[in-house]
Amino acid sequence: MSNGTDEPGRSRPTLSLAMPIYNGDRFLAEALDSIRAQDFPDWRLLICDNASTDRTEVIAKEYCALDERISYVRHEHNLGAARNHNYGFHHTDGDYFAWVHGDNVYLPTYFSRCLAELRAHPEASCAHTVAVDIDVDGARTHRWDEQLRASHDDVALRFRDLTEQDHMCFAWFGVVNRDLLAQTSLHASFDSADRLEIVELALRGPIRLIDEELFLHREHPGRIMRQAPTARSRYLILDPAWRGRIPFPVLNIGKQYALAVLRAPLSTKDKVRCLLQLRGWLRTNWARILRTLARGAYEYAKLAVRGTR
Repeated sequence: MSNGTDEPGRSRPTLSLAMPIYNGDRFLAEALDSIRAQDFPDWRLLICDNASTDRTEVIAKEYCALDERISYVRHEHNLGAARNHNYGFHHTDGDYFAWVHGDNVYLPTYFSRCLAELRAHPEASCAHTVAVDIDVDGARTHRWDEQLRASHDDVALRFRDLTEQDHMCFAWFGVVNRDLLAQTSLHASFDSADRLEIVELALRGPIRLIDEELFLHREHPGRIMRQAPTARSRYLILDPAWRGRIPFPVLNIGKQYALAVLRAPLSTKDKVRCLLQLRGWLRTNWARILRTLARGAYEYAKLAVRGTR
């Protein structure tokens, strides 16, 4: 079993997978079975355990013994979901990369189809498939068809749809070229970091959606969005260092979108065109921005009052 880095003498895989997990024993075996059943064999998976207190470690080690392509590392303490995701990227080295979660199911051709799509479209930044929700028993409940123009040739249209529309971020589970992903923020330590990551990819190339239902997305009470339904509560799950600080979630993601455009390898003309698309984001979010400002001002006022006592 690996300690979280590729072992000396082992060849570099085509595809590296990283599974950040915390107390995910309920669905872990099913997720790992689906990965082992892939028709594309040249992958290696690193399970990154964020100091789980359930049977996650036991199950992960059982699968390490079953399949030498699977390795496991357990952190001594909970790093926060963001750092745990990024640990998986930095401690793998395949030419292509994908994050996988321990509650989802990947049908046997998921990764081979994504890789084939990327090879057929070298201008693309990411490839993923249609997502279907499943419940705790694995029954299909909903097929997602969000009509995003993430694969459009026009970068400004891609940017507009991915910032303005409230989408499910399924491209987060797609396959990407490692070198391209390394140019982005990876998993930043704030709410909506998955949206930012997808935007950063789209600024570097179209995101290809394969019209096949190969990704089964598990809806269950243990998901972060269910445990922490507000942006502020999710900040703490993503990064414990936010405890005691006052975030401005909506303002922050708007700022990050703008910075992502400025960092992207685009012409000045395309950068301006993308930044102008943020007008739609402002129209959609102006009420949330005002609420964020009001709440932040109130919390700072409370801190000031306490400081004078």
